[in-house]
Amino acid sequence: MTTDTTTRTTAADPPGTAGTTVAGDEEFARNLVDGRWRFPAAPYEFEIRSPRDSRVVACVPLSSRFDVDTAVRAGARAVAAWAADPAARLRVVARAVADLDRLTGPVAELVATETGLELTDAVEQVRTGVRWARHWVALAAVDDAGPPAVRAPGVAGVVLGWGAPFLEAVSGILPLLLRGHAVVVKPSLRAPLSAVVLAHRLTAAGLPDGVLGVVQGTGTDVGAALAGRGDLAVLHVRGGERTLDLAARAVASTGVPLHPLRAGGNVLLAGRDADPALVAATVAAGIRLHNASGPAAVPWLVVHADTAGPVVDAVVAAVSATRPAPLPTEPVRERALAAVRALGRLGGRVLTGGGVPDDVAHRMGWLVPATVVTVGAVGSRLGPRSDDDPWREPLGPVVAVATWRAPSDLADAFSRNRFGDGIGWVHRVGDDAAATPTGVVRQARGSDHGVDADDLPVAWTAGCGGAR
Repeated sequence: MTTDTTTRTTAADPPGTAGTTVAGDEEFARNLVDGRWRFPAAPYEFEIRSPRDSRVVACVPLSSRFDVDTAVRAGARAVAAWAADPAARLRVVARAVADLDRLTGPVAELVATETGLELTDAVEQVRTGVRWARHWVALAAVDDAGPPAVRAPGVAGVVLGWGAPFLEAVSGILPLLLRGHAVVVKPSLRAPLSAVVLAHRLTAAGLPDGVLGVVQGTGTDVGAALAGRGDLAVLHVRGGERTLDLAARAVASTGVPLHPLRAGGNVLLAGRDADPALVAATVAAGIRLHNASGPAAVPWLVVHADTAGPVVDAVVAAVSATRPAPLPTEPVRERALAAVRALGRLGGRVLTGGGVPDDVAHRMGWLVPATVVTVGAVGSRLGPRSDDDPWREPLGPVVAVATWRAPSDLADAFSRNRFGDGIGWVHRVGDDAAATPTGVVRQARGSDHGVDADDLPVAWTAGCGGAR
């Protein structure tokens, strides 16, 4: 089956990139194993549909444990030479990152295809990923080997989510390669194209055969086969509660270190003197760029009670002006809307959004309007610390707004593990309060929600998050 995902640059692109293919049918319909793009052992495939209009945009392979085994064995053969040559690692990854930077336009077209994002927002997602990647390359250049590995380099397994697939791929693969690991990655079944593009550019940059494997397929087949292996050096899993719980059960038997990244761990914290317009712009940008709870999504706005009124008004106005955001399937959309309805039944107030767009233009995609729900104080039944919080695993372009008064409120609210691995954006809250949530790592500057490279939590880059 021919796809329409082959992306080439045009005459309007930067000099030297015209006619360059970022990836095409040969790659999207196959796995990368031992340096070659191969069909899986069994001839099954899966149609990828656009979240915006449901049209088929690609056909990808459904692989099995046999394909995982082949990729892991290839990585085991290649890892010793790769780990022994930090200069080569730095050179290959830096060359691939520079390539992605030059090809931002066509890569963004592909990201827009698989996510349903507007092209301008897909461009910003790619630029963000390139900034992150350059940060890791710079670290590797300083210490010759990148961040320290938890174990000696070996084959690392990586299971990616679909929230912001280009950022997922970059943050899940490149730090491990720079530390000397070989990597076998299972992309999200719903959004696998970005991982394929990254692999394509790495191989074009000279990555040795076997150092990176891409095995596409379902979580039940490929994900479980990867998580259940005892010969991995480390297992990185990006996903929701169910995926991470299954991975935790697997590593309890294998003994492989698990480094998870949970959904819902990021927070925007606004103080008494916060600028409502600035807070609103940050939230709106976060919804546009990371609508599906990707690595830099903003599912929580926690604002000082004294200024909650004008801040919430500004946020509602800003997000109401954004376009409905796509989710990868109808069941995922229903889960997102079900969580919003549950918040309402428990006392939350839906201020805008919370439904399905009711017009012909949106009927074929899985779209959700930007949604704002107020849940009361941070320590309330619906606050971020609550165990029965229906929004503990956020999905979609939905922001839950809670209020705080004292730093002690924040210490209690953000004591959950998920916030320890998250990102925090801070708007004029005071040093004591800003230091309280363990996930807060930056002082926000302007309305840019691209996330600066220096803002990445250690758990994302050095694999120190530990099993959760």
